[in-house]
Amino acid sequence: MRVALSVALVTILVGCGNNDTGLPVAANCNPLGMSHCMVPWPSSAFEVDDETTVTKRRLAIPEGTLMTNIDGIATDPAGWNTADGFSAAAPMVMAFPDGVSADGLPPQDNMEHSMAVDSPTMVIDLTTGERVAHFAEIDAQAADQPGSQALFLRPAARLIGGHRYAAVITNKVKARDGGELPVSPGFAALRDGKHTDHALLEAMRPRFADVLDAIDAAGISADDVIVAWDFTVASDANVHRDMIAARDRAVAALATHPQKVTIVTDATADGFRRITGTLDAPLFLTQDGKITPGTKIARDADGLPALQGFYQIPFSAIIPACASTALAPVGMVIYGHGLLGDSTEATGGVQRATANELCMAFVGTDMRGMSEQDLPAVARALNEVSKADEVMEVIEQGLVNHIALVRAMRTTFATDIFVEGQKSLVDPAKVFYYGLSQGAIMGTGVMAWEPTVIKGVLGVGAANYSMLLDRSADWPTYRAILSGAYPDALDITLAVSLFQMRWDKTEGSGVTQSVLLGNEGNPPKQLLLQIALSDEQVPNVGSYWWARTMKVPVVGPSPTQPWGLVVQQSPIVQGASALVIMDGGAAAPPTTNLPAPAVEPSMHDLTRTQAATRRQIKDFFGTGTIVNECAGACTCQSGACN
Repeated sequence: MRVALSVALVTILVGCGNNDTGLPVAANCNPLGMSHCMVPWPSSAFEVDDETTVTKRRLAIPEGTLMTNIDGIATDPAGWNTADGFSAAAPMVMAFPDGVSADGLPPQDNMEHSMAVDSPTMVIDLTTGERVAHFAEIDAQAADQPGSQALFLRPAARLIGGHRYAAVITNKVKARDGGELPVSPGFAALRDGKHTDHALLEAMRPRFADVLDAIDAAGISADDVIVAWDFTVASDANVHRDMIAARDRAVAALATHPQKVTIVTDATADGFRRITGTLDAPLFLTQDGKITPGTKIARDADGLPALQGFYQIPFSAIIPACASTALAPVGMVIYGHGLLGDSTEATGGVQRATANELCMAFVGTDMRGMSEQDLPAVARALNEVSKADEVMEVIEQGLVNHIALVRAMRTTFATDIFVEGQKSLVDPAKVFYYGLSQGAIMGTGVMAWEPTVIKGVLGVGAANYSMLLDRSADWPTYRAILSGAYPDALDITLAVSLFQMRWDKTEGSGVTQSVLLGNEGNPPKQLLLQIALSDEQVPNVGSYWWARTMKVPVVGPSPTQPWGLVVQQSPIVQGASALVIMDGGAAAPPTTNLPAPAVEPSMHDLTRTQAATRRQIKDFFGTGTIVNECAGACTCQSGACN
């Protein structure tokens, strides 16, 4: 009935010619918004039909819609308009002219509230008709800019690629002063069947009946809704197409290329042999891969990463003395470095202790795109959002570098470098992954796309960056750069959402749902996730999102049971994956999206320093079983993690 009535009203009103309702919204802006051109975001206002894509939709963000920096440089939408939908990870965002109250919003520690009939906000999967658990919050970092203070709807786990969703805000959400929020004029026009003079809104109308029907099915009167909108999530095929091509082309190139390895240093001290050097990796960057403005992924006629030959990447390695006396060749671990770090972290003090405990060689390279050498590119992207492809997509090269490193470890390193006399110290069949912090966030991508490494340990990791950044103690430095270029708080929020769409191609947000099953032709992987409560750099809220998306259990006994996760008592059977939570006794961080305060000792460093952690990794790499090595729950401040 609702569809038929809407179509009839549109037909009648179109026939009236000059009786269109005028909307106080620019032609290139979202017609459902009131205080910013882009919101609500993401939105079908910026989609068009396209039969050539998996979703049958494509983004069509008009020029002039996205943010402009203080130098007057507008963000070019072209790089985003190739997608067949929006990010499956970034939040839904709305803003109102006079701000929003946080009172009554579904909280992150009890998202069951968001599934109730009387929830003030709803997220509905229009493809399945199911409600989506989420929490809602306002941007605490924009308290002094109420008209630019985002209202976030953050799903409990990754949305499903290719599905269509609706976001609904009811009149139970109140204005900042406790009064009523205004109803979106554009939404009212769609709800009431009133034709408008806004082309983007009229393009939305034929499909909008689905949103109204979903609201009705949820037991909510459309008259109690102040704004609702729909959007399409990009298909996994669209998100993965770059890395499928890069992986396959890299593997094929390595199969026929004599991989040159050059040793720069090779010295023994403190019971470790330390080796640094360079090795060949397939190159997919422009400008010969140089660290210079404008370097990005080189693309072929189909828009896919195009092989540009080979280039040299750095590596650092350590071999513990025990490898010389071991009864059999030892395993090797590829180490993923931290935030904007480099390959030398593989040989740091904590890594040496872990290498010695495992009696395995540790090897690392740079995660190009988010390594120390990429800092200038990061600064450029923060100053000009259009340059996102010089950072987030360059990480595709970083993932290829790790594929190249594993190939060298299994061949030249095992036969010619990690040797004593005629004896190889390492077993090329035993290669594992261990990443910490950024090395765990990006390590989800390494494990998803590296075709041969089966077991990985991801320490103090999470996904997705749009969930993590605001809450991280690391973020204020980078936010300061971004806010210097984009002073409006809502521009900052939306810039992160745009960045997330490019990050989805490389960080865990794009593959968390598929890595354990085997991603696009790769074998199934097994992951041990280790985190610490109140981590000030990688917030737990993102770690729980990560674990819920993977559908892994928490190893019990556990110091806590996060919402939406099941505690399973140790041991976790061979071949399974799980999350381990350690408690260092730190106070809980803010429940809002404010940066966590620094704590001493650092909870971000907790897991890597515990004896129980190292024993657990050793069990996992050796047997594939995840064992609670703590004395009861891992309350490390009580000594239970020794």
